[in-house]
Amino acid sequence: MSTIFVTGPTGVLGRATTPLLVASGYAVRALSRSEANDAAIRALGAEPVRGDLFDAVSLRAAMTGADAVLHLATRIPPSTEMRRREAWHENDRIRALGTKLIVDAALATGVQTLIYPSFAYVYPDSGDAWIDATTTPPEPIDSMRSTIAAEEEVARFAASSPDGRRRGIALRLGGLYGPDVPSIVEQLDLAAKGVSMFGAARNAYVPMLWIDDAASALLAALERAPSGLYDVVDDEPITQSALNDALAAPVGRRRLFALPSWLIRVMAGSTGAAFGRSLRISNRRFRDATGWAPSVPNGRVGLARIASERETPSRLVVPALVRIGLWAMALFTLLAGVQQQFTPRAFYDTFPGFGLQWVSVESPYNEHLLRDLGGANLALAVVLMYAISRPSVGMVRTVAGAMLVAQTPHFVYYAGHLDLLPTVLDTTLQTASLALVVLVPVVVFLSAGRIAVARPRTLTPTAPAVDQPPRFAASAHS
Repeated sequence: MSTIFVTGPTGVLGRATTPLLVASGYAVRALSRSEANDAAIRALGAEPVRGDLFDAVSLRAAMTGADAVLHLATRIPPSTEMRRREAWHENDRIRALGTKLIVDAALATGVQTLIYPSFAYVYPDSGDAWIDATTTPPEPIDSMRSTIAAEEEVARFAASSPDGRRRGIALRLGGLYGPDVPSIVEQLDLAAKGVSMFGAARNAYVPMLWIDDAASALLAALERAPSGLYDVVDDEPITQSALNDALAAPVGRRRLFALPSWLIRVMAGSTGAAFGRSLRISNRRFRDATGWAPSVPNGRVGLARIASERETPSRLVVPALVRIGLWAMALFTLLAGVQQQFTPRAFYDTFPGFGLQWVSVESPYNEHLLRDLGGANLALAVVLMYAISRPSVGMVRTVAGAMLVAQTPHFVYYAGHLDLLPTVLDTTLQTASLALVVLVPVVVFLSAGRIAVARPRTLTPTAPAVDQPPRFAASAHS
């Protein structure tokens, strides 16, 4: 029985790969740094071995007796930290220095096979052209240069054995996804709010890889791949536009708002810009070398599978009349309140503007009164904004009722004092506008009864269309 030494066994890729290795008959030893890790590793079916990736002595001791090494350790920062270059420091250290120490230990202990999972986003933007490691040199951003350094260490391991007895294999994996992958969970949580990080570059191709297919690719590389650098992605990379649509289904939405590219760059820095590249990557060489094939051909199929297993979260359904009415009332009270509170004289002299004057014709200027009125309107605007963000039947009817209490007497008063206005146009416009200010909360109050919580349902995946013929028919290597 061959013995496999694994780093990063409890990470996203390690949790998928380690049980597969055990089920395939390998004895798996996994690097561990704590008792908690020991327990998690045993739960995966592997044997924990204490050591430190950056301690050459303990690393060699842990690796002694292993036939092959899978270096799966990473430390990808959360999406909220990706724009900070320093957040990538530990991941860079694991990739570059960690891989160097792994190679040194592997050479010293007689390991025959070394496998490293690299990352597909090292390529330049390539439009709709099919690309792979043999046709397209990498152009990595700063945070991904360390994975190129790790690939070079793997090549050093392979080159140490001119007769080919030692194999060094690096796999450039697509973006991993699956029901329990943290990055896709983040994307689905964002999609549940109606927003997507994808879609700004509508026609850009996204290289993806189902997590179980990544694990099976590592097993195929272990058993059958010659030394080299390979691309491992879905058969059919889909566009950002298609991915944006596919993300909507698991959260029960029809469509998502795609964040603009400039905002993604602000949020994620150069990493966000790299994820906007179009990378139509072919997996042809790896398929030909190993016979591996992904079980999930593209992102739409994978996300539909997630949708079929995921209960659609409860979602509040708010009628369009309610949303529009709340926004209209909020903007009206906010704009009036700001002017009354901070520029009361201008409000008195010029309201409503456009050469019309409806306040100054009636009574003398009173700054105190106008500022008090402005404060009341601003307070009402705050409550209206809360109702917009947290709508419920009771909340919406309360704020609509408050508007009616404030505006109905206002309308009645002016309807009885039309003689104060200088022209027929003034009386017509003022009456119509004040009537509208009363009518809108009435409509909102009556429509609020139709606010309801959508009942959760289990989604059934539909057969997805493909953006292009399968890779093995249309690849640049056909």
